Amino acid sequence: MKELLELRLEVLPGLIKATGSLGSPASAGADRVNGKAGATTEKQVHREVLTLHLPQWLPARKNEVLLQLSAHPGELYDLLQGSLNGGLARLDVLPADAELEQAADEQGTGLLPAGEVLLRIRQQLAKEPLLAFALRGLSKEELLTGVFALWAEQENERIEEEGAPAPVSLASELARLERKGPAVSSGEWLAEAAAEGSLHQPGPLFHEISSRPFPAMPEVIEPEEDWSALLPQTPKAREGLALLMRRVSEAAAARAAGLNKL
Repeated sequence: MKELLELRLEVLPGLIKATGSLGSPASAGADRVNGKAGATTEKQVHREVLTLHLPQWLPARKNEVLLQLSAHPGELYDLLQGSLNGGLARLDVLPADAELEQAADEQGTGLLPAGEVLLRIRQQLAKEPLLAFALRGLSKEELLTGVFALWAEQENERIEEEGAPAPVSLASELARLERKGPAVSSGEWLAEAAAEGSLHQPGPLFHEISSRPFPAMPEVIEPEEDWSALLPQTPKAREGLALLMRRVSEAAAARAAGLNKL
């Protein structure tokens, strides 16, 4: 009887490839060499390959998952950290036990123990849920790019409805980067940066940022808060705050003018 020594799993779109190393129990024997007892251990290793075919998601199913992630960024963050939470966990992302067992029955497991192989597959997919998405034909890069595209569409729709320019946000900036067509898509770059732990480093368009001249006389917005209610014992608190803001702005403008001469 052979025992399973090692099992390696490779997840590709539509299939799981399992490579197992099987070995026979060790046999020991003793003989006399120069009057001393010696032991001989032999073990034969056999490699067995099992391929399970599972169906990939249809476009409608992929879009359902992307909509769920775009509406719940926290679930996307948890997914990148290796866990399924919230509504994403209820979408049956991981293949069911019956589905894996049926695939194993159709292909046959050869000499590999079916129960142990399927258990290892379940554990691996639960530990790395992004592999389950790759199995269904939705890679990490495609997933992130799809979510960012949905965010950009939602941001553009909101701007059109309001009819006024909105503050620059992550979604709108990603949409601008995609339209400009950089060598690497923003979704792919963010995916690689997250995997490498380098999100704090500048992106591919960082060097396009240029300095802007500091205004000679910056406009100072008068404070709108009711400072007299906050500081009832301080006369003309609002006027004093406005004067302070104006003096700070003038000092900053003077300092900027001096730096420009260097």
